[in-house]
Amino acid sequence: MALTAQERIALRSLPRRIQRLVDGALRGSVYDVRQLNNWVGASTNVELNMSLLPIFYTHLDPNVIPDQLLPTKDVQEVVTLAKWSLRGIVRVCSGVIGALNKTRADSIITDVLVRRWDVLFPWMQFIYRHFLHGTPQNPHEDCSIVVGEAVDITSIPLHQMASCSVAGHNLIQTNMAVQRFISKLWLYIGKLKDGDLHGGTEGIGAGQARGAIVRIITLCMDPLPQPSTLHTLVDAAGGHEPFVASALRYIRWFGRNLGDIPRSNITLSPTGPDYISILTTLVIALSTSVRFIRLVSIADPTCREKLILHGAPSNVVAALLQAWPTVSVMRENTPMENLAAVKSSEMLEGGFGYTALALLRTEACIPAACQVLDAGFIELVLQTGFRCSHTASGVLMLIPRFFVYHKVLSRFQKALDRTEDDAARLQFLARKNEEVQNSWASVHQAARQILDICTKTNALPFYEQRCASVECPCDANEHPHYRCSGCLIARYCSRDCQRRDWKSRHRTSCRVLHSAAGISKSKHIRCNLPLITLVETFNYALYADRIQDAMEQARGRYPDETDRLVLETDLSAFPVTFSARPVQEYYGMFDSRFEPTMLKEFRGLPGKHILMTIKLKAGQETCVILSPRVALKLAFQWPGTRDEQAVLSSVQEHLVTRFATPGDVIKEGDGFKMVEYRHSDASSYFV
Repeated sequence: MALTAQERIALRSLPRRIQRLVDGALRGSVYDVRQLNNWVGASTNVELNMSLLPIFYTHLDPNVIPDQLLPTKDVQEVVTLAKWSLRGIVRVCSGVIGALNKTRADSIITDVLVRRWDVLFPWMQFIYRHFLHGTPQNPHEDCSIVVGEAVDITSIPLHQMASCSVAGHNLIQTNMAVQRFISKLWLYIGKLKDGDLHGGTEGIGAGQARGAIVRIITLCMDPLPQPSTLHTLVDAAGGHEPFVASALRYIRWFGRNLGDIPRSNITLSPTGPDYISILTTLVIALSTSVRFIRLVSIADPTCREKLILHGAPSNVVAALLQAWPTVSVMRENTPMENLAAVKSSEMLEGGFGYTALALLRTEACIPAACQVLDAGFIELVLQTGFRCSHTASGVLMLIPRFFVYHKVLSRFQKALDRTEDDAARLQFLARKNEEVQNSWASVHQAARQILDICTKTNALPFYEQRCASVECPCDANEHPHYRCSGCLIARYCSRDCQRRDWKSRHRTSCRVLHSAAGISKSKHIRCNLPLITLVETFNYALYADRIQDAMEQARGRYPDETDRLVLETDLSAFPVTFSARPVQEYYGMFDSRFEPTMLKEFRGLPGKHILMTIKLKAGQETCVILSPRVALKLAFQWPGTRDEQAVLSSVQEHLVTRFATPGDVIKEGDGFKMVEYRHSDASSYFV
């Protein structure tokens, strides 16, 4: 490419020594191009550096890109000149970004990179294809482009465009070829070991490279995630599996390296490694990585579920726990305090935000809840919640809605055991913010109540331990083999027992059990019906006054439907809420064969309602099921009366301990009895 007259005039302002190097570079001297590159790296004169750009562009003609990387002198010379020219352009742009204001830098980066993209991009693709893709060839035999140099040449221009140029940002978000290139580069860099970049400088270069490529790929999706862009990125990465695995690999790497930084070295000392810069880079990179998987989860349901399947919630929580001790030390340095406060808050907000999404907007919300509890979510909230109290408290208050599932409850019990070992320190940290402290106290109390119920009752599903047929000659059958394909709950020891029970009563109760397990036939609901029943009974006993208020409000709202009101207990919210609606509003929510009026003879708590329903969080959408308490009674003549009595006794003990001694007032209704407890503030509690 020939130089223009204006470009030649600009070159005459350079020192004579540099002009001699320019002449040699124009003749194709690799040595002179390398020396110009070194001079740009040492110079602080932005204008003089920019005058050398035409020299570098001279050696980047896309028409001379070789088809193959042959070990001939001509090919080696062309590729080596292109390498040093690309590095020179990167260094010129770095000087521009560091020395000029944002507006001026935007204009220059746009001119240097975006408007010359048709020249730069083919060479970046060539270098990636021959030095990064697959197994790179021996750099000492071919063109002396080591992996670290190839990563710099291919990723830094993209980062400069994305960060400093509006036009560059738009190019990245709209050009599919660029997005595919970014995805492949992101996948490759994520697999590199710490010593593979920049001569193995103990992961410092690796952190900068990974942080840059994470920011680039996140900007492809930011601020509004586009499914079409995500599909391009996923396809270029080779499918959902490698794409998700790579995203989580970055999060684990950033969390681990933040935790490994020696906290005693986080100072402003002018000597030694710049740990402050490293720390800031890694904190921003971890925050950006978490934001990326959140954007991906919003844009594509398949990625959202795959991320949970591969352990994204636990990876995020574990990474934040690893990073926090180092970040907290960073905050103790006075010159860094403001920066640390902002960046650490952004990091935690992103982590808690993704956790909330995994618990509320995924079909695998129950496995997600188990993952975060196993990874130390409770410890994370108590240690760091004061940095973003509203978000942390909000996510913490999501956990109790999953206490009706044994898996989540057992994980929470283990989390409680872990926190008790370090209770003094965690309670001190939680007291830094009143909102976090109150939320933790509320959640802790709710868990203890349900765990107390479980210790006093038999949580094993009795209907899986014996034949459902009342005419079965066997008194005790361990885990009957045959199961009803309709309700998926009733089990039988033989086909004969199943036929007899179907004719005698299961023909009717099957529809009820089907509705109690949910139309979606959720395995989580079916396997936890006994625990759901116990929690349901506990809430009926503890909040009888609230139930009566809900029924009274419903009678005023639906005066013509007084005899057809349905009591709904919302266990998908915390604290639990109650409401009542006419039965016709529930048509279509249960088995199509189920007629709600068939339960007219079953009345539960105070008020004239013909059935009770439960609202649960079992997936992305809230599930409404028929009351398991009513369904099990109808289907099996519920032998759990002793369990229900244990629940009521537990509630009585709770109220007696918490409030006053029992009063003398006894109230009776349709199949229920309430003992009124008087409190000093004249409020009443019924059991």
